[in-house]
Amino acid sequence: MAATAPQAAPFFLGNVTRHVEGRRFFSRHTLRSPARIAARDAVQRYVREPRAAGSKLLPALLANYLGGVAGYTSVLFLVAIEHHAGELEMFPDPGPDETPDQYYTRQFRATRNFVRCPKIDNFLERILTEEVAFENRPDFRIFYGGLDTHIEHHMFPDLPPNRQREIAQAVRAIAARHGLSYHETLLLESIRMFLKAVTGLSTPLGEREFGRPLRLLAQPISLARRLAFGVAYKSLPDAPYLDKPGFHNVRVKVLSSNSVANGQARWVRLQKPRGWDDVRWDAGAFVSVRVEVGDEALVRQYSLVHDSDGSDAMEICIKRVAGGRVSNRLNDTLRAGKYVTLVGVPASTGGLAMTTVPRKSLFIAGGVGIIPIFSLIRKIAREATDSDAVLLYFNRDDRSIIFERELREIADRSGVRVHYFTDKPSDRRDITQGQLSQILIKRYVRDASDRETYMCAPPAMIDLAERDLRGVGLDPAQFHTESFTPPNLTRPADDGRRYTVRFRRSDRSVEIDGATTLLEAAGRAGIRVPTGCERDLCRACVTPKLSGTTQLEAAGAPLDRITVCNSLACADIELDL
Repeated sequence: MAATAPQAAPFFLGNVTRHVEGRRFFSRHTLRSPARIAARDAVQRYVREPRAAGSKLLPALLANYLGGVAGYTSVLFLVAIEHHAGELEMFPDPGPDETPDQYYTRQFRATRNFVRCPKIDNFLERILTEEVAFENRPDFRIFYGGLDTHIEHHMFPDLPPNRQREIAQAVRAIAARHGLSYHETLLLESIRMFLKAVTGLSTPLGEREFGRPLRLLAQPISLARRLAFGVAYKSLPDAPYLDKPGFHNVRVKVLSSNSVANGQARWVRLQKPRGWDDVRWDAGAFVSVRVEVGDEALVRQYSLVHDSDGSDAMEICIKRVAGGRVSNRLNDTLRAGKYVTLVGVPASTGGLAMTTVPRKSLFIAGGVGIIPIFSLIRKIAREATDSDAVLLYFNRDDRSIIFERELREIADRSGVRVHYFTDKPSDRRDITQGQLSQILIKRYVRDASDRETYMCAPPAMIDLAERDLRGVGLDPAQFHTESFTPPNLTRPADDGRRYTVRFRRSDRSVEIDGATTLLEAAGRAGIRVPTGCERDLCRACVTPKLSGTTQLEAAGAPLDRITVCNSLACADIELDL
């Protein structure tokens, strides 16, 4: 690594970036930019400058090589020692909902400053005095490259090191006031700590196993698996190394996976991740699943088929969709023992979340819309068997019915009345050919106006049901619905104004009008952003906004983090992408 540092450094940094972004290393997107930088540096360092030296070509070539090796190695060493020296806490990805208080607390707990060392000071002082003497030399601490203000850098990254040194005492006082440690270590001592930390990280032992290394020898399969993943530079999906549980982009294990509805859907049971014992969700909640398809990160929402009291695992049902890039892929590949990525904990913010069981209720499901409805009916069957509940379940044909056996068992056990309807005629006597209408509602649910009504179906069917239920006297406040189809975003007419969207980390910019979302702007700039619902529901695309105003903030308080999928620019915008 050191011998090829000048050309290897861009690939090293590119690998760090792709690891954070969850990309594959051997891909055009990851390798293109480092290859361009390394090639440009090689031409300058080994061709142009030595050739310009004339008769001193070989000395210049050797000096450029050795200088590059020394310079890049020292920089990489400083970066490594800043983040791996000492027994600091390690944290999983906090996700988009981390508060500023939580962020700053994490910086204190996971960062340390490196105190100036007299031996190094004396060595540098001698060189400056005897070999490179100059007048009005800068603050001696610049030779530490900001290592002595690493905490301040994490707290205030936009400040230069000299200003960070000015506020160091104030930052130390803040830490003391809030009972947080202000970690400091002599620089030379940190080298020993760094070597110890790197050695520890290079072994297949996790935080929970430190001090008990022999226990891993009793698990030869686990040991061999860890070594194989380490050689391939891949993270184990079950994350055995980090002691803290993760709640954002968490890999979860598939406990069981069964085909249902004659192969048209897959019922999947997921293991609760470690540390999720206290995570609660209501009937009607959903989870967001992230899937890598080529170079894209796609996010889809799937309803949970029970509330958190209904099982010690998480269950979802994934219906095949014509042309579906994610649902069909999961149906084909998701089997017991595999892993899938959850963007976050289950969300109970949808319109179908049921916290208490109503005395009288009506449920209407269209096709795959039965999945969240099934969760609500399970809750009724478990908690309120005396509740008066009716389900109207619509499908294309009798082969498309999901959860039929389970629904019939619930109906027999709890008294929930279930009526099945199909577009095509069925030979089965308990399935009726018919479509949703006001006449059908009056025939099967005469007191529909008195019931809390929950519906999940395609948008057109929901609109039809809302009109028909209003016609039989249902109060709109009693109508609860959910559809994962994104609503139409209200885009303003083009008034000729243009805004610049700058992506700081990527150092790219695009010009857009006021009707272009920031997600679309990122796509034009070639920047990948995880996307899913595109309506501020899954929060997969939450991005820090550094400056500017969107239509979501125009009449309210400014936002530090925004969902770029539904944000339109009202001024020049800078995003941390």
